[in-house]
Amino acid sequence: MTVLVEEEAENQPLNLKQKCINFFKGSNSFKTIVTLICIALVVQQISVGIVNLMNRPITTYTHFDFNQTITYPSITFCREPPYKGDKLEEYGLYGHPRYTSTWRNFNFSRISLDELWEEITYDAADFFVQYGLDTQRDNVLLTPVMGFITGRCYTLSPKVLNSTARTTPDSGYSITLHHYASDLDDPVTLLPPGYHVYIHYMREPYTEVEVYNGGLVDYLYMNTGETLNVKLKVDEYVMISESDNPCSNENNYSANACTTQYVFDKVTEEVGCSGPWMDSDKPYCDNYNDMRNLISSYIRAHRNHNCQSCPRFCRAYLYNAYVNDRQRYYTWDSQENPSNTDASRLQTQIYINFNNMMVSVYEERFNYDWNSFISDLGGSVGFLLGLSVIKLIDIISKIWLKLIRPSIAKKKTEKNKNVRTFQNGIKTVTK
Repeated sequence: MTVLVEEEAENQPLNLKQKCINFFKGSNSFKTIVTLICIALVVQQISVGIVNLMNRPITTYTHFDFNQTITYPSITFCREPPYKGDKLEEYGLYGHPRYTSTWRNFNFSRISLDELWEEITYDAADFFVQYGLDTQRDNVLLTPVMGFITGRCYTLSPKVLNSTARTTPDSGYSITLHHYASDLDDPVTLLPPGYHVYIHYMREPYTEVEVYNGGLVDYLYMNTGETLNVKLKVDEYVMISESDNPCSNENNYSANACTTQYVFDKVTEEVGCSGPWMDSDKPYCDNYNDMRNLISSYIRAHRNHNCQSCPRFCRAYLYNAYVNDRQRYYTWDSQENPSNTDASRLQTQIYINFNNMMVSVYEERFNYDWNSFISDLGGSVGFLLGLSVIKLIDIISKIWLKLIRPSIAKKKTEKNKNVRTFQNGIKTVTK
């Protein structure tokens, strides 16, 4: 009767708790612990892979391309001084229009601001003697750019894109500019008369507004009478658009133009009127107080505007300019009047061409994708389910039970036998 009761107790099915307890009994405990550790590692690896897929890391790769069809940059020239001093005096404005006190006596009702700006700024004839690209004037597109701080500037851009570029001295831009003797006699400027030169990607037009997401512009200054030879080195930046740091691939998009328009809209909305250097639907300011507020607000905003709505351009070029020859023949001196002001001494020349055909490419790429995730997943699951863990435990257990443990037991037995023999020998001698 007792035997039947014991057999019935052994045949009763075990519940989940008892099964879990049995996994940690005897020789199964070590296997269970190792298996749980492996499962935890696999889960952790899969979690890391999922996080990387949701927030993919980006790595910047650098390589060099040999490109024989490099697009020439745009070159923007801004004159110094930016405004005509004699014309400013005719309208009662002195020095620079940014000085708001000079607008107090300006007759807004009689003089149009468009007419004023046309009179006080320089046109193309006041800038250029000649210009060309690859010795041809027809290869260049000349575009005026109106600013407030810099006055009217001019941008030279190539008409033909991706033309075959060369590194010979007769290739590239060749530009001759000039000043007038009156500019040197009594210059209304803090800088010596000359030209500000901005070298930039043609899809990002020049602007005097500070651009946080663009600004791939190289800059140099030429004094009147100088001759410069400039070599260009090209860096290409290929960026990835992200939610927290977006960029744009639109054909007609420009971060410079977007930021400039943002500043114009912000200033004119705040003041209620606009100026002739702005692209705005607001009417021109027609009294001293509005013009003073407009100028003050624009000067503050064109450097500190905190624009966040204009993303960067995903593919951009930076043209690094290196002056390898500068001949200092300018005649202007801050202490003495020039003694020779003939036309040739008032001309400034600049030659710009490529140094070589190598383009340094800085390209952002995702460092983790679905292929990497599947590879990591397969490796982790293979680590858990493959021969490695469970079979290794069995092999180690068998080696321990059949080789190492018997040899240790044998050594202990021989040692005990020797001890007993020695003890028996001692007893015999004692007797």
